[in-house]
Amino acid sequence: MQSNQEILVEAILNQYEVDQAHLPQEILDKIYAIPADLVTSDDIINYTKCVGQLINKDDKIAELLEVLEDDVHIITHKLKFITANDRPKVIILDDINPTIINTSKYLQSCITIAGGIPTNSIADADKVIIINAEEMTVAQVPSLLSDPNWADSNAVNLNQVFLINTKGFGKVAGQNYCVELETLAEILQPKYFFYGLEGNTWLQFQLK
Repeated sequence: MQSNQEILVEAILNQYEVDQAHLPQEILDKIYAIPADLVTSDDIINYTKCVGQLINKDDKIAELLEVLEDDVHIITHKLKFITANDRPKVIILDDINPTIINTSKYLQSCITIAGGIPTNSIADADKVIIINAEEMTVAQVPSLLSDPNWADSNAVNLNQVFLINTKGFGKVAGQNYCVELETLAEILQPKYFFYGLEGNTWLQFQLK
């Protein structure tokens, strides 16, 4: 099984259209020496740039960085004047039976950029996002109503429960940054963003 760093390196090299099997071991060692504990958009941009420099892809660096920077800029610009009252409090779950709250700093950073406020409190959550690790999660979602902690929450009462069905979503920071950011933006601020991802990477439950 690949480590998160191996998955990240493979993903970034694929963006540069480079097969790591064709790279000298010395270059690979330098790539793996780059700190891979990515959290913010700047972390991901800098990591992508460093890898590109090591494999001498200066022409491709500008292209990839432009995509990353533009995506972040478009989202932050559209939400520039959105107040805290218009930013939903969001809780992300890795499982619901039992309840496992996702506390990834990377996903919390993505939520903030996408127009939400991360929370680990069920009672405070305006939106619940479940990352679907197993197919059985879909059938389990209605069971939220049998738990009074969930049944009385704003998220459930307002039908603001969402399922992300993309395998490995948010697990490796930087692997699919733009898609993950756009997915969260669509869910959290649907008045401002439409990327056509509903039904492909996420869906909304009608519980009541």
